[in-house]
Amino acid sequence: MTTRSISTYRISRGIGQYHSSDYFAVLGLPVTADTRQVRQRYLTIVRRLHPDVYGLSPEDREVASEYLAKMVSPAYNTLINDRERAEYSALIRLIAKRMIKQDQSVQPVSAIANKLLSAPKEFSYERAVEVVAAHQFASLQKIMAYTSQLSELNLVYLVASEGYTSPELEVVTPTPQSSTPQPSTPVTSASAPPLTQSPANKNSNADLSVIKKAEELIIQKQWAAALNELREILKQDNTNSKVHALLGLVYLNQKLAGMAKVSFQQALKYNPEEAIALKHISKLEQTEPANGKNTSSSSSNQKKSGFFGWLGGS
Repeated sequence: MTTRSISTYRISRGIGQYHSSDYFAVLGLPVTADTRQVRQRYLTIVRRLHPDVYGLSPEDREVASEYLAKMVSPAYNTLINDRERAEYSALIRLIAKRMIKQDQSVQPVSAIANKLLSAPKEFSYERAVEVVAAHQFASLQKIMAYTSQLSELNLVYLVASEGYTSPELEVVTPTPQSSTPQPSTPVTSASAPPLTQSPANKNSNADLSVIKKAEELIIQKQWAAALNELREILKQDNTNSKVHALLGLVYLNQKLAGMAKVSFQQALKYNPEEAIALKHISKLEQTEPANGKNTSSSSSNQKKSGFFGWLGGS
């Protein structure tokens, strides 16, 4: 029997970024679920993952058994108990409160979580969870991807419940996909939401979640950490226009206008329509004197506008 690494079952997005697991996401449930919903959902999952399910290969039966033992059963054993569920719910709500207190930005990867972030109503949240959960265990290969989506939905709902509002920043606002249901269009479980939100740039082979991590570091003004993340991404995918553009933003905020300009030029080389690079390279060219050094006026403007000015200011 081949035992899979424990990291295989680690949720890297949503609540899973801040806690060892998201039990509600594992079971495909909203954080508002009660005992009856927990029991019903668990039985549904067991029917899909039980090793004796007809048609599963020996390898798939082994994988399904591990999902049951290492993810589903621990989540069920916690949430089926009223006291333990209440304690766990309080814990993840504390995570949301701490994020708001520390002024952390919430930047989901999935389109459906971004849609919820723009209008985080309880009904919309529970419906979104239902849509994703309908596909969560349909394919063994996609369980973790859909579970990560669910964890993002849970995090969005929790921070919104604590008063979080999404900053409208040009850099990190995802481009809506045509497959994402619009608010006026009823969402049905017949169509699965996209697993990831496509980056708004061409020539991208990089993991979108890694790019999102770099964006979050930029939002938190952790320039050195963001710089390291972006450089690591470029080692794997040097043609990613958005990464080059984000690198330019970091250099700008480190007062390295020359290196910023080079990064923006690289971004436009790979994608002439890269919006971040177009916007900020034009600002650099407007304030750049003949000798290539920033004037005191330009420097003053940078200090005045600050990070958010570079991201989305006029």
